[in-house]
Amino acid sequence: MLTQAEREALATLWAEKLSQDARGLPQGERHRNLEPASAEFICALAAGCGSRRILEIGGSSGLSTIALAAAARQTGGRVVSIEIEPVRQALARQRMAELGLAGQVDFVLADAGDVLPRYDDLEFVLIDCEKDDYLRFLALLRLAAGAVVVADNILSHGLWQYVETVRTYPAVESITLSIGKGLEVSRFVKGSLGRG
Repeated sequence: MLTQAEREALATLWAEKLSQDARGLPQGERHRNLEPASAEFICALAAGCGSRRILEIGGSSGLSTIALAAAARQTGGRVVSIEIEPVRQALARQRMAELGLAGQVDFVLADAGDVLPRYDDLEFVLIDCEKDDYLRFLALLRLAAGAVVVADNILSHGLWQYVETVRTYPAVESITLSIGKGLEVSRFVKGSLGRG
């Protein structure tokens, strides 16, 4: 699970994000992090599922990456962190190094739509990127049987089309949780090669 130093890093990142929001920085200059409570949850869930092939779409400045890397440390796995914005990813790299988690993470600077087909048998995926891209990226995922996909901002952004769509996939179990800004947690019982 998360160490005290990792929890302190989550709190620092969250405080930075709230400060950026309060100052009214343009959206493109703000960190795009999920809440510490959501980070704690995904860490526990990924570790509890024994997930070793973990991927996040939208790593931002590293809050979720810390949580997933801590889970990967416990399971002996690795995290692929995809982020399109280089400055935010550079901050995430620095934080992983400071926390001794750099060895758990493969950083990919790219549009997720261009690189997702490279990854298969994924066991745990976090989607936390531009909301218009959720469905496109979901369709590209190549999941192992029993894989879990967590999507953030479901309640805060009213992402009901995502909820409806993910629940139409065959052999999927999915629930909306009111943790943070709302998480859709979906388990693909038979796995999936997506629809893309």
